[in-house]
Amino acid sequence: MKAAILRRFGVPEFGEFAAPDPGAHPDRVLVEVRAATINAIDRVTAAGEHYLSPTAFPVVTGIEGAGVTADNRRVYFGRPISPFGAMAESTVVPAGFAIPIPDSVDFPIAAVLGNSGMAALMPLTDAALMQPGDNVVVLGGTGVVGRLAIQAARLLGAGTITVVGRDKAALEATVPLGASATVSTTGRTAEQLTAAVREASGGVDVIVDYTWGEPALATLQAGNPGVRLVQVGDRADATVVLPAQLLRSLGASVTGFMPLHHGPEAMIRAYRQLIEWVEGAHLTVDYELVPLADVAAAWERSAVVRHKLVLVP
Repeated sequence: MKAAILRRFGVPEFGEFAAPDPGAHPDRVLVEVRAATINAIDRVTAAGEHYLSPTAFPVVTGIEGAGVTADNRRVYFGRPISPFGAMAESTVVPAGFAIPIPDSVDFPIAAVLGNSGMAALMPLTDAALMQPGDNVVVLGGTGVVGRLAIQAARLLGAGTITVVGRDKAALEATVPLGASATVSTTGRTAEQLTAAVREASGGVDVIVDYTWGEPALATLQAGNPGVRLVQVGDRADATVVLPAQLLRSLGASVTGFMPLHHGPEAMIRAYRQLIEWVEGAHLTVDYELVPLADVAAAWERSAVVRHKLVLVP
């Protein structure tokens, strides 16, 4: 079968890979892949910088996608069984990670709503326990996941939704999605950023943080009592110094997030909510279709574009 093959740490290449044998995996689900996303975790895993990085080669890359099972069910799937991955004509996954999708939702959208959708919705619902009326800040909210998080916060009834980022044009593009205010970090000191976020948000209750570093600290300092920061990504910096008195004075909490921390049932529940919003035309999903044969070029581009690249076998 055709696949994106990782022969060493780095960028996968398009080529031939042995297809999974259905008879060898009777307790698994064989999927004919129709769409597979390129995610940040795919890139760091392929670079050998993640605990999920392969220990033997060759392997097929990709953690998720959408397709059709051997018994003709349309599914979103995740966690393919190594050495198989999502970026191929077919793959094999655990039964619990093949979630049915309705006929009304296209395969590329179904694929994007997996890792990206869960990383947008679950920090709000499962980690922060957001309530209607809470003031939400999305740090690094101009990318694929952040833009979904903005929409999720709106649909969950946030009081205000403030988006923080560097690119002013990209920030402005989040207003139609539901952002009530935007704050650029460019040219601002930490103190100025805190003041701007506090003014824009009216005081912060929930922070969905895709950046960490100084923007996270500055935004936390604009928090209301009981502010909850959910740490999802570290685009700005991998470390930050959090003063103990800041956490105690606000009763603040900082929670690290991965979907798996909340269990398969929560993941399925979140995914079904996202699908329901898409079916009701309440959620905008930005993506671009790319032939699987162009995986190497798409790999490099996926790190800089603000929409999801979806590979099509």
